[in-house]
Amino acid sequence: MIRIAIPRAMSYYYLYPFFKTLLSDLGAETALSLPTTKSTLENLSACPTDEPCVAVKLYFAHVQQLLETDCDYILLPKLIRVDQGSYCCPKFIGIPDMVKTTFGQESRILSPRIDVQNPEVMVQDLVQLTGSLGLNKKDVAKAIQHGWEVQKEVSSLMASHGLTIEEAYRCFDGKRSIKSSNPPASHSSHTIGLIGHPYVLYEWISHNLPDRLRRYGKVITPEMISETKIREEMQQIFEGEKLWTFEAQLLGAAFYLMKNRLVDRLVLVGLFECGPESIIEPYIEAMAEEMNIPLLKLFMDEQTGEAGLVTRIEAFMDTAVENRENTEEAGLSSSPVIPAVEHKKNIIGFPSMGRLDIVIDSILKQCGVETIRPPALSRRSIELGKDLVPEFVCLPLTATLGQMIELLEMGVNGFLMVGGKGICRLGWYAQIQDMLLKRKGLSFDMTILDSPFPLNKNGSSFISSVKKITNNASWGTIGKSIGLAYYKLKLLDHGDELLRKFRAYEAERGQADRVYLKFQSQVDQCFSYRELLRLRRDFIQEMTSIALEETEPLRIALVGEIWVLLEPFVNMGIERFLGRHPDVRVLVEREISVSHWLQSNLFHTPKAMVRTKAVHAAAAPYLSEQVGGHGMHSVGLSVLSAQEGVDGIIHLMPFTCMPEIVAQSILSQLTEKLDIPILSLIVSDQTGEAGFETRVDAFLDLLLERRYEKRKESVGNGILYRN
Repeated sequence: MIRIAIPRAMSYYYLYPFFKTLLSDLGAETALSLPTTKSTLENLSACPTDEPCVAVKLYFAHVQQLLETDCDYILLPKLIRVDQGSYCCPKFIGIPDMVKTTFGQESRILSPRIDVQNPEVMVQDLVQLTGSLGLNKKDVAKAIQHGWEVQKEVSSLMASHGLTIEEAYRCFDGKRSIKSSNPPASHSSHTIGLIGHPYVLYEWISHNLPDRLRRYGKVITPEMISETKIREEMQQIFEGEKLWTFEAQLLGAAFYLMKNRLVDRLVLVGLFECGPESIIEPYIEAMAEEMNIPLLKLFMDEQTGEAGLVTRIEAFMDTAVENRENTEEAGLSSSPVIPAVEHKKNIIGFPSMGRLDIVIDSILKQCGVETIRPPALSRRSIELGKDLVPEFVCLPLTATLGQMIELLEMGVNGFLMVGGKGICRLGWYAQIQDMLLKRKGLSFDMTILDSPFPLNKNGSSFISSVKKITNNASWGTIGKSIGLAYYKLKLLDHGDELLRKFRAYEAERGQADRVYLKFQSQVDQCFSYRELLRLRRDFIQEMTSIALEETEPLRIALVGEIWVLLEPFVNMGIERFLGRHPDVRVLVEREISVSHWLQSNLFHTPKAMVRTKAVHAAAAPYLSEQVGGHGMHSVGLSVLSAQEGVDGIIHLMPFTCMPEIVAQSILSQLTEKLDIPILSLIVSDQTGEAGFETRVDAFLDLLLERRYEKRKESVGNGILYRN
């Protein structure tokens, strides 16, 4: 009998009954890696980068352990969607590819896609992966269905009997009878809600947290709340059904426990650098504050010490003020999070991303809307946002929130933000920012512009949002304003591309920048196609008249998260730093831009779609599924850039960015496979310009040495250096 092993980490804690039943029905024996111990933590270095949360690092350690056993295969499923309408966190989607790129041994790793919205994919993958068992599609489909049925039975068992996942799994494996570890009600002085992922609560790193809390009374965890009750709670949150599946379970359970006053204290447990947790944290904080329920937030990693954890728990239980008053009439709202605010005169603001503010401002002004442009991102912007956001939220949310505060100071009373719930956190920015600002007593109206597709589902809400933000302008006016603004955007992005090229060759440093800045200002103030055509012609003429040096610059491709790539303040002006470096000539190549994104994701232009297909094909051997944001593009563009002959690649990402953490792990292994240097730079509110530039300078030195070694030329040949 074939023996297939499952790592006792991450997806095991959510779907072990499903996988064990599925494998058994397919005729395979199931094995598990050993439970995590202190010695397991010594193998966390199996994870090639330090940025992933400790749950991912433990996954690597467990896979490494299994690779040393005699099991035939290791099951590393790609959890895409395990519930209708919502995705799993990017790490659940990308970790099989992260592991395979690191360890190799693809022949021993089974990575079927688990996507309940595309069941044929699951059947197809499992038929292909279990080909040696001689199973057909009907057999596999039946096994999958049985697996989900058993998974549901185990989930119901936990909810009906108040069992933890550990207790339910022991019952499932026949190792114990159905019995909860909670103390009898008469001995419970407190009822504590313990909210956290099971791969945190029941792992070694939590230092037996559930049992420690049981010393103070009854402990209720998310798995003890029925799926029906959780869904009902999530329906009270605007688009709550689209939240990542496992995070929705935590948030829905927390809301149910607090709203129904089933707990007198709540402990929220997360991991350092956990992206999804940073989205649900503000919701839980707000509800705990509204219900006057003491809240303790604990963040775990491999360095979390037992003594410090015990001290914090003791202090919390001793000092938290219990409030058991009946507040059923406290006015809990069942409406969406984003309420409307009436204003006599609308003044609209919006955060920046590269030169997108020029485009949005152009559209709204042509529709007769009064606007205030966002101030340039600054240290103050980031500090203002940092005061309000959860600790591990990504930098784009923090910085744009800070810009919103500055815009409110300038007189804005309405905001335009993009929506679109998906794998990345971007779709939740507007709601989180709305909540955080209004908790501080600030008054404004938030308009969220989401994709109109599919039209039968989203068309009417999109039309309503467009009409609202444009002061009910005619569709003719709206269409003309969008068309002109889009043309401006294409001109600016094309001009930006020319600027990067001419920087690498100009004889007088800074001349191309001066020409471009004048062009940008003129385009910004122009509202005529004819005049824009003239400006474009004059700009190209001025650029091509710049005196050039005969040189052969280093070619460096920039890849990564779009906001960091396009915001000079955040990326330390890396394009200008490289392009105008005093010692080394550098041609910076950046494919990602706002117009590129629109052409690929909204307009689907033929040229953009051909390129996107090529990028995905290049990424596929290393990252086969979308993980949100530009994660797949970072991998695919790096592969293509290496094939197209660049000297090096710089990968830019914000701290805790989930899609780019997946990409970074894979890129760290591709540098050797593709024989090309790749530098990953992570930016946060703590990033300093000096250290940033030092790392880039060292990278340039490396590229120069490689080129010289390849050409066997002396360093002083003058090709790469200015005279």
